[in-house]
Amino acid sequence: MSHPQAASSPDAEHSFEQIRRLLIVLSSSIFIFTIAAVSWSVYRDYKDTLNGSEKEILTMARAIDEHLSRSMENSLQGLYKIQNDDIFQSCLAAKNEPCLYAFLNRQLSQYPQLSTFAAADSQGNITASTLQHPAPEHNISQSLSFSAPKMQPQARFYIAEQQADPSGNLDIIPLVRPLIDKQGQFNGVLIAGINPSYFERFYSSLSQRKGIVIRLFRDDGISLASFPHNDSDVGRDISGKQFFGDHFARKESGLFTEHSQVEQMTRIFGWRYLEQWHLGISVGIDKDEALRSWKNESLLNGGITFLMLLFGALLLVYVFRQLSRLEKTEADLYLTKVAVEHGADMAIWLDALGRIRYVNATACTRLGYSESELLAMQLRDINPTFNPDYWLQFWQKLKTHQHLRDEISLKARNGSSIPTEINSNFIVFKKLEFNCAVVRDISERRLAELAIIKSEQQLRLALEASNTGLFDMQITGDQTAITSPEYDRLLGLKPGDESFKKWQAQVHPDDKEQSLAHFQQYLKGEAPQLISEYRRKTQSGEYRWFQSRGKFVAFDSSGKPTRIIGTMTDITERKEAQERIVELANFDSVTGLANRNLLRDELRLALASAERNQQNLAVFFLDLDRFKTINDSLGHAAGDAVLAQVANRFKKLISPGDILARLGGDEFVIVLTNISHSLIAGSIAEAILASFAKPFELEAGHFSTSTSIGISIYPEDGTTADDLIRNADVAMFQAKAQGRSNFQYFTPEMNARASERLELETSMRTALLNNEFILYYQPQLSLKDGTIIGAEALIRWNHPKQGLISPTKFIPIAEESRLIIPIGNWVLHEACRQAAAWQSKGLAPINMAVNLSPHQLHQANFLEIISSALNDAALDARHLELEVTESVIMQEVKQVMSTLHGIKQLGVKLSLDDFGTGYSSLSYLKQFAFNKLKIDQSFVRDACSNNNDAAIVLAIIGLGQTLGMDVLAEGVETREQLAFLKQTQTASIQGFLFSKPVTAAAFEEMLISNKKLAL
Repeated sequence: MSHPQAASSPDAEHSFEQIRRLLIVLSSSIFIFTIAAVSWSVYRDYKDTLNGSEKEILTMARAIDEHLSRSMENSLQGLYKIQNDDIFQSCLAAKNEPCLYAFLNRQLSQYPQLSTFAAADSQGNITASTLQHPAPEHNISQSLSFSAPKMQPQARFYIAEQQADPSGNLDIIPLVRPLIDKQGQFNGVLIAGINPSYFERFYSSLSQRKGIVIRLFRDDGISLASFPHNDSDVGRDISGKQFFGDHFARKESGLFTEHSQVEQMTRIFGWRYLEQWHLGISVGIDKDEALRSWKNESLLNGGITFLMLLFGALLLVYVFRQLSRLEKTEADLYLTKVAVEHGADMAIWLDALGRIRYVNATACTRLGYSESELLAMQLRDINPTFNPDYWLQFWQKLKTHQHLRDEISLKARNGSSIPTEINSNFIVFKKLEFNCAVVRDISERRLAELAIIKSEQQLRLALEASNTGLFDMQITGDQTAITSPEYDRLLGLKPGDESFKKWQAQVHPDDKEQSLAHFQQYLKGEAPQLISEYRRKTQSGEYRWFQSRGKFVAFDSSGKPTRIIGTMTDITERKEAQERIVELANFDSVTGLANRNLLRDELRLALASAERNQQNLAVFFLDLDRFKTINDSLGHAAGDAVLAQVANRFKKLISPGDILARLGGDEFVIVLTNISHSLIAGSIAEAILASFAKPFELEAGHFSTSTSIGISIYPEDGTTADDLIRNADVAMFQAKAQGRSNFQYFTPEMNARASERLELETSMRTALLNNEFILYYQPQLSLKDGTIIGAEALIRWNHPKQGLISPTKFIPIAEESRLIIPIGNWVLHEACRQAAAWQSKGLAPINMAVNLSPHQLHQANFLEIISSALNDAALDARHLELEVTESVIMQEVKQVMSTLHGIKQLGVKLSLDDFGTGYSSLSYLKQFAFNKLKIDQSFVRDACSNNNDAAIVLAIIGLGQTLGMDVLAEGVETREQLAFLKQTQTASIQGFLFSKPVTAAAFEEMLISNKKLAL
């Protein structure tokens, strides 16, 4: 097989481009021609339809002309006949009204177009009428139907405008003929009343078209009758119309167009001039109605044309796509040929006899032969181990499997041996069988394999020296893990004994939760790899410390990890050393209590928690009285024994969450981490003092002592650890100054503050009855458009003497005294009432958020109270949102869960307030199904400057979105905080950046003005 030449791609590209241009030109020409042909057809149909309609109305005008002429001629002949009748003349001369009445009635029946005959004498008095007998006393001398014939007695007739018959109630068109006596003098008029409805019946029979208008008018422009009948048109002067002045009376007939502003319609009129009767008629049809068939046909043709063009466009797109595919295939073939020729691998084609039929340039370069030389060779010439018998077996196997892989060595021209990997592919081309072999030089791979073997040996020695084992473990099911010998040695296992289930079972119970948390952190991408330290039971039953490092390497279809590979190192000795170092650095060697260093760290944490949860904290500074006497008289060993016993007594008197430390010498510090008020600290202090009543037991006998206690309260007496310890120390010296064995608060004003609290509690009991409480409302805003979507109701106490009292001052007292229950219920009712009041004024509904106290949730009838508040205010439950704190859901979970589920069933929303400041369980968070999480302002305040707070905010937002909850950030005060929250896709905010809590009236003004936050 000859060496293929590389195809030239530019020629193919030029050819395809020419085809595209030709297709575009042809398609554009067809498109333009089609549009032009359809447009011409539409225009021609338009003209034909319009001409047909014009011919139709002219034909109708001619028919009306003929009918009108016959009717007028017949009517005029009737007047002639009556005028010349002898009976009529004799009755007229005798002024015999009965005779005239009878004669005229007989004549009237012969003329269906007439509705009356009447006669008037020369003075204009009605002498006879077919409509009334005797004739009415009526004079028509002032009307044109009398004065015109009198002025021109020689005229054949006069047609007056449509009017009521003077002797009856019928509308007629008077056809008047003057009466001349034998002396040639004017003797009165004879009137034939033409019935307009006679013509209207005829007009209605001419055409069934909608919107047709027929008008009868005199040549002076006065309209006599119209069809359909139109009172405003009868008697109207149309001489001012353009067609009347330009063409009427000059031509026999014509056309004109007229637009009606009243009907909002354009009509095409055809007119005719009846010269012998001095009349004109016009027939008009609705232009839109006349062109309706043309429009429908045009739409149909347009639609068909559009579909044809669309189909053509789609066909063109399809052709272009096929051209692109062909062009890409052409380019791919070109690139493939180039890649094969100059690729990194050798390409060698062999036939069934082992002859070389094709080689690429790479094969020529690697083997050191020219193309012609290789094409004259067989495989045996470049494969020293070639076996003809094996070749026949190989060829049959290749035909069966189509693809085979093998490794052989090829000999180059210079005699060197090249290790290769051959991928053989069986193909049939033009009925000839070929082996298209891709031959890869694996010399470097062989060297790398040797290097790997050497590295593995070195690694095995290093792992054994560092107490590190390797594992490859399935974490689903109970499959056996693959472990290294060192791994099995560290745990005392036999090969094949390890599994993930066994690992879980043998991890120390205290470390299991933390280890699983490390798994979750790595899975969420919060750590670059799994790193976990834990204790695990070995085969001997001993717990030892291990550190595991690893990465997930396999996942199932849902993205959950299924396999982990890593290392495990025994770190027991390191852990024991660390624990000893920590113990020496942070604990007192005599009592085992925290020392000064650890106290400061734990107190700082306790202060941060107290700040987040808005709790009080008490610091006791204790100093043993006369302790120096023990050391001086009994020695330091006895002193240490007393200190150890004092520490044990203190431990029994404080709660598990409190802090106990020895500062040095005979000084101790106790931190009560959660007290509702400062008086509780006094109770604990009294218990401590009482515990010293029992003597301490020493080897030398019993020994009694006492202690002096100084107390400082957070936050009243300080907000830092150093301030609180120092202030408690000052108070301790005051206690010693007052006789020892007592306790003193840091400041004497503490008693005054206690009195103030008692006074506030007393006043609070009457404040609700005296309507001293008011609600302020702080807006909650959407970060999508900056609009107000809710309000948080916040209570204020307008004390009659002290003025406006902050809730931080009286709410804790209300909680302790349980007055929070009636106050909280009042807030709930008032907030619902206000929300409903705003809605009744037509303002958009918003969420009304109300804070709940734990005491309220423990009311047996709390659900009834909520229903009552909603019903009394007529407020939809979905507009009420009740806020609870994390600490609430952790207390008496079953009862709280029952109440919160009841609230949800009412349709009321639930939000979790100050989220992140407590210790709520995520399982509880899921069970209670809150609608909203509110990020505490302590995190929002420093989110832009503190990476930890920013991370907490992001975690809370992610948690809320994952659980399908809205997230609201509290305490937003700066534009930087707003920008950060917008970037994190927080749903809503509230804070001083937009508005402080305001009165109901001020909040209502915000709603009315649609005040928004500028985003």
